[in-house]
Amino acid sequence: MLTTDLLRVRRKGDAIAPRFLRGADAARASTLAARYLELFATHVGRPREELDAALDAVEVPARDRVVALGLRKLLEDRCEFEMVSELEPEAVRRAVFLAAAAAHRALGLTDEFDRGAVLAEVATRLSATPADLDKALYADLRGSEILKTFDRPSPSALLSRYDVALAQGILLRATKVVAQVRGQPPARYRALFRALRFHGLLSQVRGGPETGYVLEIDGPFSLFDAVQRYGLKLALFLPHLLACSQYELRAQVLWGKSKDRLVFDLSSAEGLATTAADPPTTAPELDGFMEGFAKLESEWSVHPNERIFALPGEVAFVPDLRFDNRETGEEVYLETFGFWSRDAVWRRVELLRKGFPARIVLAIGKQLRVSEEVLDEDAAGEIYVYRASPSPRAVLERLRRDKRQGQRAGRSAGLPPHAVRGDEGEK
Repeated sequence: MLTTDLLRVRRKGDAIAPRFLRGADAARASTLAARYLELFATHVGRPREELDAALDAVEVPARDRVVALGLRKLLEDRCEFEMVSELEPEAVRRAVFLAAAAAHRALGLTDEFDRGAVLAEVATRLSATPADLDKALYADLRGSEILKTFDRPSPSALLSRYDVALAQGILLRATKVVAQVRGQPPARYRALFRALRFHGLLSQVRGGPETGYVLEIDGPFSLFDAVQRYGLKLALFLPHLLACSQYELRAQVLWGKSKDRLVFDLSSAEGLATTAADPPTTAPELDGFMEGFAKLESEWSVHPNERIFALPGEVAFVPDLRFDNRETGEEVYLETFGFWSRDAVWRRVELLRKGFPARIVLAIGKQLRVSEEVLDEDAAGEIYVYRASPSPRAVLERLRRDKRQGQRAGRSAGLPPHAVRGDEGEK
């Protein structure tokens, strides 16, 4: 990810746009990229300070300085550095400095300080060699870290990653993002919605597989807290949107120290490439939940949900999990909400009050301060408030409650249970 000082942007009126690498800029950046890639690769196993010195020695024209620093930052993100020392540096420094202070106090007027003698004395006490101590003294400082591994991309892949990082950097300042996606196969839509859920973004999705979907996503600067953490998740979501062949994005952003309100537009016409892998079917915390639920050995089985619920005129969404009753064939869904999803909870509650074609359990963290009594008994779903993480046993108890609730809600909506399917686009 690029920090704000490394972003190349242009402003025109109330619009802001990244200065993507094109034409002569791209040619010069490609030369820089090839040189940097070679230096990173040849410095594996060597101290960071040696790598930094080699990178600093590369001549960079003033006009390309920001690009060069950005490329270096992206390459550092692909590195793993480690401290190499069998001795604890802080403990070594403490012992050596105390011994050195004592040696200084014992010096006569004409005596000279003997650094080697101090190291030898401390080395004996620590069962090490003076050379080991000398190496360990500052092994935990940044420059002394050793480059352990480097995930080397091609020059063209690095330049593509740079352009995407420019767009991500602008989204870190967004208050709202609206994206339109059309003409995608069902699997791509499912992957896109899973990415929304996986990254815990506050969003509403409208539309259907025939006309496409509109994604309205709250930006990090719409929140009162957790701005940096949420902004990173929004930036990490962007590559999943770029994987779609037809999209248009418009973001409202607050830019600069004065927080000017600007507009950022991006579309598939820009040709930004992405190699983002599809997100996991479920978040890691839900993997543990499913394992725990399976151990209960009940009449219910649990699976990651792939169905897109798209009710006419309402929001579309993909719950996290699906529960199947092996005895009755009934299906129940589970949707979880993170700590910043209070507004999303109320939007989902309103949808359930209007009628929904399936039973659903909304699992909500206690910190969101939502009562389990918000939904009445005629609703298609119910609320389960958990403390640290959803309990498999507590969810099982809710699955075993009155199964007629979902049937009543489906009839009130004029739809049979599970009438809306997003996997094949049928209704």
